[in-house]
Parts: sequence; structure tokens; C-alpha cells
Amino acid sequence: MTGSPALAGSAQAGVRIGVVADIHCGPDSDTQMGSRAPALLGDFVDAMRAYRPECIVDLGDRINSVARSQDLVRARYVRLRLRECGIPVYHVLGNTDVAHVPARESLATLEAAAPYGSADHRGWRLLFLNSVDPAAEGVGGTIGRQQLAWLEAALLEGNLPCLVFCHHPLDEQSLGGHRYFAARPELAGVQNRADVRAVLQRSGRVRAVFTGHMHWSRATRIEAIPYITLGSLVDRSYTEEPSGAFAFVTASPGAIDVRIGGHAPAHFTFD
Repeated sequence: MTGSPALAGSAQAGVRIGVVADIHCGPDSDTQMGSRAPALLGDFVDAMRAYRPECIVDLGDRINSVARSQDLVRARYVRLRLRECGIPVYHVLGNTDVAHVPARESLATLEAAAPYGSADHRGWRLLFLNSVDPAAEGVGGTIGRQQLAWLEAALLEGNLPCLVFCHHPLDEQSLGGHRYFAARPELAGVQNRADVRAVLQRSGRVRAVFTGHMHWSRATRIEAIPYITLGSLVDRSYTEEPSGAFAFVTASPGAIDVRIGGHAPAHFTFD
């Protein structure tokens, strides 16, 4: 990923972002209905064309991993579908994205220069983290030391308000009732998330953090920073049909507004 020039406006402007997570394109696997991904991606693209955001962020786990060759084809397919919106598309790496494909190959497929980076839109800085740096047991994740140093330096540059995007959660959300992570809490969030949060908090510039991985939608707040987890596009663990979750995010100087569509809609607003 590389930074792009700030678009028209300043820190007083608002920015709109479309966000999607855990697309899991591929064969069905357990509750992940990957075969439904193409149709649900079409719904997302249609919604984004109507919403007209400045950019789209994909929070990772684009594929149901099978084998290197198939995974690369499906990852490329997801990118091409998202690019149909005609606006910049940013991707972060999830654990399934690198299960059978080295990170460098996955990034090349996504036309990304680096596994983490930043971009500026309408007076806001978007920071994209790599939470499989390295992965843990093929499911969990970590933010490596070099990346953490980069993040701290990036948050010292300029004075734009920041939004952070990452696959694995950085908060301490309750796992009660989760069909998978209630019994495997060590694989739910970024393993060194307290260290990452300390960097975010010291900067005083982070207005919200967006993550996926959990396949449900939740929101918490720690030290004034909202942490929003977005449900999976295709998982049916908590809905009869694949949830079809995706988010309309509006960030303005006075509020962060997150509207989540699909079969388990939610609306979070933070002043």
C-alpha cells in the first residue's frame, strides 16, 4: 500500500468509506457459505454505487483457502469485483489469505506494494495494519515489532485524524456465546493488542478502529477510542441466511457513524 494525496477538504471535512469483511469466497466450509460470495459481493457493489463513498476497505479473509492456485484466482476475483465500484480499494491480510499463499504473492494479486500502509482521503488518514505478522496457529494474529515501530512513526506524521483498519480485533470484547472463539480466546484478537492500543492512545489522533475476523458485529470503547468489529459477508452462524454484512462508515469531526446492513443490522455512533 502507498499513501495517496489528500483529496479536497481538510480535517474539518467528512469522509465516507464502504467496509466489508470475511468474504470467504470459495467452496462452502462449515458456516462460511463461500459459494454465496459472488452474489453477495454484487449486493455490496450495488450498495456502494448508491452510497458513493470515497473508498472501500476489505478487512481480510477474502477466501476460503483450498490451495495456492485456487486461492490466488479467488483473491484476484474479489479484487476485480470490488474495483467495479470505480473508487480506490484497500485490502488488509487475514489468516485465510495467507494459509496457502505467501504474503508477498497475496499482495501482488491485490496490487498492493506492502502488507501495511496508509492513505489520505478528505482530510483523514487511513492506516492499514497487517495482523498476520505473523499468524498464530493459522487462525490468530500478531502485529510485529517492525510494524509497530512503523505505526508509531506514522502517527507522529502530520496532524490528520486517523482511522485504523485491521483483520484481527484490537479490543477486549466479550467472547461469551461465540460459536468458535469462546473456547479459543487466544486466537480471537491480536495477541499483542495491548501494545498496539498503547501506541494508538499515545498519539491522540485515532478516532476509530475497524476489524473483522469474529464474524459478528460488535462495538466497544477503550480510552475514548471506538473499536468496531464487522460481521462476515457470508457466515450464517448467527443468522439463518449468510449475514450479508457490510458497513457504511461516515467519519466527521463530530462523530463516527457506522451503519451495518444485512440480516443482522446494527448502527453504532460515537461522538
